[in-house]
Amino acid sequence: MMQPPDSRPIRVFLEPRHESLAREAGEYAAHAIAPRAAAEDDGAARAEARVLLASLGAAGWFGAIGAQDWRACCLIREALAAASPLADAVFALQALSTVPILASGNAAMRERWAERALAGRAMGAFAM
Repeated sequence: MMQPPDSRPIRVFLEPRHESLAREAGEYAAHAIAPRAAAEDDGAARAEARVLLASLGAAGWFGAIGAQDWRACCLIREALAAASPLADAVFALQALSTVPILASGNAAMRERWAERALAGRAMGAFAM
């Protein structure tokens, strides 16, 4: 069984709520993400990314993005990455695409896109 990430080395930077969040994220990742089979090709990875998006959104893990709690985001990403690089990538892309809307989008943009993205009902994207 997958071990949850150990937050002891960084405890000085965390609030008690972060320690419990890290534990919960590790448990979620171990039970809901780690058992999933790795995608065999690009098409399967794209389909799996949508499943992970919906799962993470339904479980509320994108809430840390909406709260702009970067320590929580890092702890969640650490737990997800230990279970699945794809789950970590889905979380990271949701943050990268949603934070600009939260930071400088108007109310209509936040309502139309950010709320849906944070609920796992819209997949974020950005251009480089």
